[in-house]
Amino acid sequence: MVDRYDADSIDNVNKYEGATDASSDVWAGLVTHITGYPVPDRSTVFDTLRSDHGGKLFRMDIRDRGLGSFVQDASGFLRNTGEDYDIWFFDSGKKTQIKQARIVFEGRVRAGDELIFADPGTDDVANASVREGNEFKDYNKDEMSTVALARYMNGPRTALLELLGGNTADARFSNLGVAEDASVDLNSFNTTGQTFDFAAQFFRDQGPKIKEWEEALGREDASWKGEAAEVFRSLLTKIRENYDAYIETFDEKPSTGEGDGTGKTVYSRALSQARSALEDAADKLLDAWITWANSDYYDPHRVLRYVLDDLAQWVDSNNVAKTDIKTTYSAYSSSTYHDPQEGFSQNHPEYGDLTDIANWAKVGDKAVQIWSRGVDEHLVKPARTVQSNLNNTFLDLGGDFSENIPEPKSTSTASQEYEERKAEEAQEEIERQNEENRRYQDELREEQEKQREEDRKYQEELREEQRQQREEDKQAQDELREEQNRQREEDKQAQDELREEQNRQREEDRKYQDELRAEQEKQADEAQEQLRTLNDPTTTDLGGLDDLLNRDVPVTESLGDMGGLNGGPGGGDTALTENLGDLGGVNGGPGGGPGTDDLGNFGDANNAANQSLADSGGTGGGDQPAAVPPTANLGNLGGLNSGGGSRLPTERTPASSTATPSRSSPTAAAPASTPTPGC
Repeated sequence: MVDRYDADSIDNVNKYEGATDASSDVWAGLVTHITGYPVPDRSTVFDTLRSDHGGKLFRMDIRDRGLGSFVQDASGFLRNTGEDYDIWFFDSGKKTQIKQARIVFEGRVRAGDELIFADPGTDDVANASVREGNEFKDYNKDEMSTVALARYMNGPRTALLELLGGNTADARFSNLGVAEDASVDLNSFNTTGQTFDFAAQFFRDQGPKIKEWEEALGREDASWKGEAAEVFRSLLTKIRENYDAYIETFDEKPSTGEGDGTGKTVYSRALSQARSALEDAADKLLDAWITWANSDYYDPHRVLRYVLDDLAQWVDSNNVAKTDIKTTYSAYSSSTYHDPQEGFSQNHPEYGDLTDIANWAKVGDKAVQIWSRGVDEHLVKPARTVQSNLNNTFLDLGGDFSENIPEPKSTSTASQEYEERKAEEAQEEIERQNEENRRYQDELREEQEKQREEDRKYQEELREEQRQQREEDKQAQDELREEQNRQREEDKQAQDELREEQNRQREEDRKYQDELRAEQEKQADEAQEQLRTLNDPTTTDLGGLDDLLNRDVPVTESLGDMGGLNGGPGGGDTALTENLGDLGGVNGGPGGGPGTDDLGNFGDANNAANQSLADSGGTGGGDQPAAVPPTANLGNLGGLNSGGGSRLPTERTPASSTATPSRSSPTAAAPASTPTPGC
């Protein structure tokens, strides 16, 4: 017994799972085009192999069996006599039964109990074994036929072999032949090519003869001369030239094809190549056919077996293996049933509920789809390539005819030819003169061009010289600009240094002014302190006034005549009774002097001193009242008292040229003033 499942079934079913169906059957169309054989429409070849009791390629029924009838490995290919395939499965709604799907392949070939799938039996396409199909009635009395399928499968092979034999007029398979007006005769390519060769040979043979006549009429010793002879000679020339034009066209080479082809003209060679192209196409198509015939997708019944193997194994895994057979016992009987377990299913993901016989038609549709995709892969794809190459070849060879049409060199009459020749001679003379004129003009043009070239060269030299001069000027300008920039940089540096020196000098001046201002403030503070002491009521001695004005500077010169105070009567003890009089320049009087600041009026202090001196009588004896301290306002001391002036009282002016010393004002040195009389 054969294996119940083919080991490659699942792979064969899934091989074209992601493929798409071809939009057109290029294989069938190309075979029909180049052979004339009417290949049947692929979509209709299974119409006569479809059973209403199953689907395409098979009939079936489903029987309910007792659980006791079930045995392991009951499903599979050729398990029971009378059936080609059995699939046993459980119905969850019928716990005490099991179902048996009994399947028979419609149109299969059997030998005893063995089912024989179609197989060429060889790699030699010419000797392959093929079936022509037959018509029959099945078990249900339905009219069935495998003829259309056989014609599609094997008819193209027969037609292509006939094409390689030279003519498809006798191509016939399963009583379907090529129509008389559709047959292809490759020998016609040779016959047509030979016709062109015969015509070309005629022109080749007659051309030299006509040339001999033409030369004979043109010799000096020709027996026939005159205008009529010239006209006849022109006629011969015209015929010869036309023949030469025809031969030139005939001798062209084909534009494409393998090799140069056979034949003596471009047309016969192109036709030879066209025949070779058709023969090559037939060979390639036959190679594709024998490859397909030896594949797993040649016989659709074999493909149906793969689909059923795939379904049966799914049932084994998801139905039979997912239920338990159980038996219950009572006192007088027992009951056997199946108990579905988790994962149990009778609904195939693609075909649906297996208990519904209508769903089984999808199995046949699946098998036909896989078979058809196998045709696309093995036959349609190669046919597309062959068709493309064949089309390109014939397009190119068609150009060898359309582009190489023999045409006479001239279609005029002999007299017209004669007149035309005379006109041509005159035209040639004109053209000769024109040619000489053109040559002279060309020489002039060449001379002019040469002169322009020299002018251009001279202009270029001038332009180059100008460019060099501009370059030198630019360099000189750059150097001058650089010198100016350097000078500006040096000037800027000198200005920066001068500015820095000025800033430093200003800083020193500010520092000196600050020191001078501090010294002045200090001297002012000391002067204020002296004045404060001078106004102190506890002080009666005015002798300190000289110290106030002359700051510990000893008087080394005589004060002049001061009356009794200065060597007068009464001696050294005589009291000062006379008025101090004018202090000259010290008090801003007419005595003048180097001082410029007014010491102001001593006021009551001066009066008090005078009064004291008067009361004392200018002597040192007698009762004298107590000295009155200068409590009154001292008046304006000038810069000493108000902060004005530019020199402090402590500064002294050098003595004048006289013997009498003079006091200096707080200002800068000036010529000494004359002592005030009476002092």
